[in-house]
Amino acid sequence: MHRWTRQMLGECLRGTAVLAPFHSLVIAYSGAVLVIALWLGKAGALAHGAYFERLAPIYLVTLPAIMLVGAAALAVHRTDDWSSRCGLLRAYANPTTIGHAASGLLALVSFIVFMGSFTTFKNLMPDIRGGFVYDRVQADIDQLLHLGHDPGALVVALLPHPLLRKAIEWNYSVLWSLLGFIPVFFIATHQAAGTIRLRYLMTMATTWIVVGSILACLFLSAGPAFYAGVTGDGVRFAAITSFLGDGAEASSAALFQAYLWSSHEAGTSALGTGISAFPSMHVALAMVNALFLRELNRMAGHIGFAYVGLILLSSVYLGWHYAIDGYVSILIVLALHPLMRRLFDRGEVFAPASRPQGALTPAAPPTE
Repeated sequence: MHRWTRQMLGECLRGTAVLAPFHSLVIAYSGAVLVIALWLGKAGALAHGAYFERLAPIYLVTLPAIMLVGAAALAVHRTDDWSSRCGLLRAYANPTTIGHAASGLLALVSFIVFMGSFTTFKNLMPDIRGGFVYDRVQADIDQLLHLGHDPGALVVALLPHPLLRKAIEWNYSVLWSLLGFIPVFFIATHQAAGTIRLRYLMTMATTWIVVGSILACLFLSAGPAFYAGVTGDGVRFAAITSFLGDGAEASSAALFQAYLWSSHEAGTSALGTGISAFPSMHVALAMVNALFLRELNRMAGHIGFAYVGLILLSSVYLGWHYAIDGYVSILIVLALHPLMRRLFDRGEVFAPASRPQGALTPAAPPTE
C-alpha cells in the first residue's frame, strides 16, 4: 500500500509539474485581477466563492463518481467472471492512472479559481472603462458589413417562431455550458488526453484572457439587448427586445438579461454575472473545441464548426451580440490555436487510452 501511495503521489507531482505553465498563468491572471479589484475598492466584486460553490461539487465529486461507476460498469461488461472483474478494477486503479487523475483534479481547482477571476474582472470592466463606450461604433460596423441591416433584427424577422426560440435558448445556455465545461474535466483527468492536456488548458485560458478580458475591456460594449440602456436609443434593436418579450411573457434570454442588468446596476458579483459583448466568448469557446475535435476526427471537426455557426447565429438572434463579436472571436482563436500548438505540442494529438493489463483479455470460458 505504501508503495502504491508513493507511486501515485509521484505521478501526481509529475503531472502537476507538467501543468506548471497553466497553474502559473492562473496565478498571474488571478493576482492581477485581485490587485485591480483592490485598487478600485471593489473587493466585494470577487466571484470566486460562487464558482467554488457551483463548480467544485461537479468537478471534484459528481464527475469523478461518474468515472468510477463507468470503470466498474466496463469491468462488469467485459467479463462474467468475478475474479477477473476484480482484477480489472485493480488494474484500472493503478497508481499511474490515479496519480494522473489527481493532478487533473488539482488543475480543475485552478480552473475554478480562473473562472472566478474572469467573472470578477468582467464585473470590473465598466468601472475601468467608465461604462460601455463602443456599442454605437460596433453596431454601425455590423450594419455596414451586412449591407445596411442589423443582423440580429434580420434573423428575428426570418425566424419569428417562439418554439424555435426556446430551442435555441436551451442550446445557447444549457447545451453550450455542458459542451464547454464538461470536456475540461475529462481532458484534465483522463490519460487518453494526456498528450494534449496542457495545450488544451493553456488554449482555453489564453482565449478567456485575450478574448474575454483584454479585448473585451479595450472595446467594451454591452450588446443589442442592452443597447437602449447604454445609449438611450430604444428603437434600433426594439425588434429583438420585443421578440424576446418582457414581464410574464419574457423568454429565458430576456429574464437572464434582466438579471445581468440588475446585477450590473447593483454592482453585485455572482456566477455568470458581468456584461460584455465584444468579442464573443460563446463563439470563442465553441471554436476552441471545434479545432481540437478536428484533430481527433475530420467529421467531428465538421460537426464542431457547424456548432460554431449555430452559436454565432444564436448570439445575434437572442440579442446577446453583434455579429462582428463572433467573427472576431473566430479569427482570434484561429490565430491562438497554432501558436499554442507550437508552444505546447508534445508530438501527439490524441493518444489511445492506456489500458490496464489484461483489460482486453476476456475471462476464459469455464472448462468441464
